[in-house]
Amino acid sequence: MIRVASTRKLDRTDVLIVFAEESASKDQKLVQRWEALSGDASRRLAATLEKEGFKGRVGQTLVWHAGDSNAERVLVAGCGKAALRDVDQTIRAAGAASRKAKEIGAARVACTLPPAGKLGEERNAMAVAEGLILGAYEFDKYRARKENGKSFESVDLLGAPDRAVKLAEIYSRGTLFARDLVNTPAGDCAPRHLAEAAKKLAGPSVKVTVWGPKEIEKKAMGGLIGIGKGSDEPYQFIMLRWEGKKGSKKVALCGKGITFDSGGLCIKPADGMGTMKCDMSGAAAVLGAFSVISELKPDCTVYGYIPAAENMTGGSAVKTGDVLRTASGKTIEVNNTDAEGRVVLADSLTIAREDKPDEIIDLATLTGACVVALGDQVAGLFSNDDNLAAGIDAAGKRAGERFWRMPIVAEYREMLKSDIADIKNSGGRWAGAIQGALFLQEWAGDQPWAHLDIAGPAWTDRGLPFCQPGGTGFAVRTLLEYITAQGK
Repeated sequence: MIRVASTRKLDRTDVLIVFAEESASKDQKLVQRWEALSGDASRRLAATLEKEGFKGRVGQTLVWHAGDSNAERVLVAGCGKAALRDVDQTIRAAGAASRKAKEIGAARVACTLPPAGKLGEERNAMAVAEGLILGAYEFDKYRARKENGKSFESVDLLGAPDRAVKLAEIYSRGTLFARDLVNTPAGDCAPRHLAEAAKKLAGPSVKVTVWGPKEIEKKAMGGLIGIGKGSDEPYQFIMLRWEGKKGSKKVALCGKGITFDSGGLCIKPADGMGTMKCDMSGAAAVLGAFSVISELKPDCTVYGYIPAAENMTGGSAVKTGDVLRTASGKTIEVNNTDAEGRVVLADSLTIAREDKPDEIIDLATLTGACVVALGDQVAGLFSNDDNLAAGIDAAGKRAGERFWRMPIVAEYREMLKSDIADIKNSGGRWAGAIQGALFLQEWAGDQPWAHLDIAGPAWTDRGLPFCQPGGTGFAVRTLLEYITAQGK
């Protein structure tokens, strides 16, 4: 992970990143503030941008060989129209600049700040710093030859408040922790590996407990057992706890931890299975948040629950038509073995409720239907509590992560009606994302609860301005924003 340092003075640098806002008027002239460059260099750069047709759109970059006294090269990053620019757009703009700086083999990098506008000085600087760190990330663990061996390791961020840079570094580190887990091939990130990653987070302020098959069977967690028994890899149940101030709010985070999803006996087609190492992105988000929680010291108590298993096709795999009895005593008719995430989360929600939290938030790459509805840039937000939903949505906006609240339609519960069990795990093609939420609500009950279907934004096939193709670490920053806001 690259380091970002706040500085007040620009020293000679290899690459200087500056931002240009897209014009909101018909003259299409860029809005530019390049005080870090000499007057002559600024004029020459403006002429070059006009000649090249640079518009200042988010994600657009241009490298200019300045030969200025302050910078050998200037990397101009578009940051969109001022009226539309938010945290998400700013992270994307800075991320695109960071990725471009790596691409051109920058050795020493400095970066200016775009106008703060409606974001305010601290949030603006934090978003730029996060974008720089997240954009520079590469998952190269399995490469014998590193592509960018000479690339920069730090950025001097001009005029950034120290607190903003420190928070950005913490949030980004948690996000990259999650990315590393998601990007690791399933053969090296089985349930036991997730458990080991969790154990490494244990310390004076973070308690970690892992149940293996014996403890899980003793708790009669039939959902997790049923899904996990088709694999040679033993299923695990991971619990984490951060103890906040006495009497503070208790927030439970449940993350789906299916480390590989073949679809079970309802096996996926080959092209649908290629990215299924990412089916533990909910678990990765929870672990990513816990990896930095002790540095943020939130007032609230935070619990983490991760049901970890592989959904495979072994001889003992759950069969369509089987009935599983969960830890709550409720039974599930499994009529689709590829709707497994909700089954393991049912047990997770039951165990979470035993600790009597004030709120439960579950995160899961649950349904392709949510991706059809919202695409790969927006997560579905379902909740039985307006205040909780509003809090998560606001945290997402502060973090630069997109959520859209979806309805929970009570009438659709009929789709999940079983003739032989309390509920079946799939009700067919229609309203699939809502069905998933309705299923989970059976175990959440009246408890204030939110379900985040992150199937779309947890993974990117084509890459994003702030992320190479692969796991994005989505929702870590939202969780951190949310829990640090509790008790304030």
